[in-house]
Amino acid sequence: MLDYENPHFCPAYGRVIDIDLCYDSLMCLCGFFKTSSTKELSEIEDIEEARKKCRTCPWSDLNGGMDEWDGEP
Repeated sequence: MLDYENPHFCPAYGRVIDIDLCYDSLMCLCGFFKTSSTKELSEIEDIEEARKKCRTCPWSDLNGGMDEWDGEP
């Protein structure tokens, strides 16, 4: 199970980022916020490629893996 409380490698940025930047970037790259609202996104040369990487990243699953949970502890 992923640890949503600690920094982790982000394939869109190509480096380790903290959870706040991850969430903000996810919201921007998925179209919920404008990409200009997160200044760090200006570091990324190909924003469309970053969108693809973000969508396939396991950290982008806001269900926390619950969609795969079978109900057993």
